Amino acid sequence: MTSLGNNTDGLEVGIVVAWTLSVNPSDNYLECNGQAVDSTKYPKLYALMHNTPDYRGVFLRGLGSVTSNHYGTVTHTSAKLGELQGDAIRNIYGNVTSSVEEEDGFANGVFQLIKQHFNGADYRYGSWGFSFDASRVVPVAVENRPINKAVRYFIKAK
Repeated sequence: MTSLGNNTDGLEVGIVVAWTLSVNPSDNYLECNGQAVDSTKYPKLYALMHNTPDYRGVFLRGLGSVTSNHYGTVTHTSAKLGELQGDAIRNIYGNVTSSVEEEDGFANGVFQLIKQHFNGADYRYGSWGFSFDASRVVPVAVENRPINKAVRYFIKAK
């Protein structure tokens, strides 16, 4: 067992800390995994909540709003305190231009131009297909997430 602090460490019961070790801190702390709080062992924390928050697999975000100008003006707004906010991404787009009777066509961004077939010696009267693939312009996965490193969250229980 590793000691994060003790009763005189100056940290309030209910404070959440990010823990980078696989070994648990002292029994003054409970993992934030939704577990029930024992009212006899942790009466101060139990007075605040009956279960620890469940922070497994989610990112914590500061409450409120702020505007940034990194990639255009964007207002970043959290959900209400303690409320889970669903994932989202900024819009991904591209352009497609083509001519019905010509072989010419252009696509950029997330679009890729696919020549279906063209008839005749001059390649007139063919068709184009278009594919949409976000991985052409951004990294993709089965979830939306910022670059990250895993930590374990603990809450001071006594």
